[in-house]
Amino acid sequence: MIPKDKFDTEAVERLKMIPASEVVPLLPELLTWMQDMNWPVAQPVVELLLTFPNEITPLIADVLAGEDDMWIYWSLSELIPKLPFYSKLVLAESVEQIASGARGFHEDVVERAKEALQSFEP
Repeated sequence: MIPKDKFDTEAVERLKMIPASEVVPLLPELLTWMQDMNWPVAQPVVELLLTFPNEITPLIADVLAGEDDMWIYWSLSELIPKLPFYSKLVLAESVEQIASGARGFHEDVVERAKEALQSFEP
């Protein structure tokens, strides 16, 4: 049920049709498919992930705690601004750390974190 390659958007469409209880265990692996939003499968995966905000919030926290600049950048850009406010609260400290530049990420990632923080405003 997981995409076989970066062009396998049909797998994501099939995932949308199965019960949530079967999709939730696949969320960590699905999250890896949005490491590069230039992949055709990435946007459909993001749309699917966003239907599970409670379940993906800790997974996003793990991404933000990591060192993968591109994955963090896309998470800040494509997921975090679209999450419900309560999920953003859970991620706020990590996003603020990145935005401060304290973790030494590339300037683009720091700027994206600052932009993501603007979405935290009620």
